[in-house]
Amino acid sequence: MEAKEALKIPIEATKKVVRVTKALFAPKATEIWWDKGIKRELHYRGKHIINAELCIGCSMCARACPVNCIDMVPTGVKKPRAVPKVRANECIFCGLCEDACPTKPEKAIKLTDYYSMILEDVTWDKLTNYVFEPENLEEALEKAKKMEELLEKKKQEALKKKQQAQQAKAKAEAGKEKPSVEKKPQQEGKPQKESKGEE
Repeated sequence: MEAKEALKIPIEATKKVVRVTKALFAPKATEIWWDKGIKRELHYRGKHIINAELCIGCSMCARACPVNCIDMVPTGVKKPRAVPKVRANECIFCGLCEDACPTKPEKAIKLTDYYSMILEDVTWDKLTNYVFEPENLEEALEKAKKMEELLEKKKQEALKKKQQAQQAKAKAEAGKEKPSVEKKPQQEGKPQKESKGEE
């Protein structure tokens, strides 16, 4: 019995070595999915993309959200006056924000088929701070500020032209009135001279 038990140990060890060796050269049972072009479903709703240049700051997406996970953050410009930020840990990916967005032909907020939303070393703080923010926000705000400055400049120029036109009109009217005032004494003086001659 002792000899059999003694032989059992190397046999079991050999079996394990053979099994591990086979596993090393066998095809993988699982694959890294994000390296493969996995086909998504037609109506799959994944990560949000928010285009700050298209957004008009109407807050329709925030109003349509059934779980109130969209915050409208003020921008400091007239258009967009606010842009949405989506709290990913509360979002249910229903797509109502995209449906409510009025921008055409492209939506300012849309759900993509991108589902790689991995958080490493997950903590509650990281999860609560996981937010989908607008892309190219700084560029969009710079463009909006430049546009506002340009519109304000055009407005001031138009106002200046209007004032100049009003001043020119007032001068023209004043110039027309002066000759008529000067002629009156001459017309009154002529009959007086004639009446003196007759006397």
